[in-house]
Amino acid sequence: MSCARAEQRLVFNPGLVLLVQDEVLVQGPKVLVTGATGLLGRAVCREFQSNGWMVTGTGYRRARPRFLRCDLTDEDAVRRLLQEYKPDVIVHCAAERRPDVMERHTDAAVSLNVHATSMVSKEAAVCGALLIYISTDYVFDGRNPPYGEDDCPNPLNMYGRSKLEGERETLRHCPDVVILRVPVLFGEVESVMESAVTSLWQKVQEATEESCPLDHCLQRFPTDTRDVATVCRKLAERARQRLTFFRESHGSQDSHGKSAGWETALVKIT
Repeated sequence: MSCARAEQRLVFNPGLVLLVQDEVLVQGPKVLVTGATGLLGRAVCREFQSNGWMVTGTGYRRARPRFLRCDLTDEDAVRRLLQEYKPDVIVHCAAERRPDVMERHTDAAVSLNVHATSMVSKEAAVCGALLIYISTDYVFDGRNPPYGEDDCPNPLNMYGRSKLEGERETLRHCPDVVILRVPVLFGEVESVMESAVTSLWQKVQEATEESCPLDHCLQRFPTDTRDVATVCRKLAERARQRLTFFRESHGSQDSHGKSAGWETALVKIT
């Protein structure tokens, strides 16, 4: 999103000085959202757009016509994308989260959840963007919820293991990264099967009197995608403010001569 800003300048002519006011078009900060076609990605795009950011969203099978189509497992495609759009912030929502798909097509799922994350992290570091990586509470074993940021991960399924490995890839390649471990999500769905929360409705509708297999033991913490999107936006704005402060106060280095970037952070949304 762009906004107009008034700037004044002095114009000197022989025997005359004029004060001229020009209207300058100022572009807002830029954010790239991967997985923008998904339940969370759509909410993240809306949140940034409504707060003055220039948003570029990517998808794959459902990308057209709203978003850019990009195969995140293609290293050259990822590099071209970031070099062209030069985002200030990347919110990496894209992932394979369906357990049945994870088990049946493990290589393809790991390619997206781990290898694509690694490439996005490397290119984020190259272009100097803050990376917000969307992870999951499936990195834990579920024995003692709710979990804190310092609790030791112990994933039990392929999805949790792949997302934990994705976390490690972001930390390995990108110095400016925030990891959000989000629980089960609900929000404005395009299909009831998009969320583990709304999918319960279909299970109940299809159930017979003899059979309706629903879990009654797990503790889950359903979270509104709008809340997660707001957290992403506020983290991005806080990081940009801090970077601006360092650049204005200390150049691009701190008092020890080290590059002044954002600190790595691990955040759990509950």
